[in-house]
Amino acid sequence: MLDNEATPNQEEFFYGHIEKCMVCFAHYNVEKQIRQLLKSKLNNKEVPNALAEEIRRKIVS
Repeated sequence: MLDNEATPNQEEFFYGHIEKCMVCFAHYNVEKQIRQLLKSKLNNKEVPNALAEEIRRKIVS
């Protein structure tokens, strides 16, 4: 839900569920607030190509 990857049917089910389930509603809101906070605090900065390539090589290895 938070990544906008749900189908319309999944969204309908989810929102119907959290209207009735306070535990899920609370968890969803905490996750949503954390993501919003991180987005507001993080800056997209360009990474030098050499560094990006080195990271890719280490991941693949």
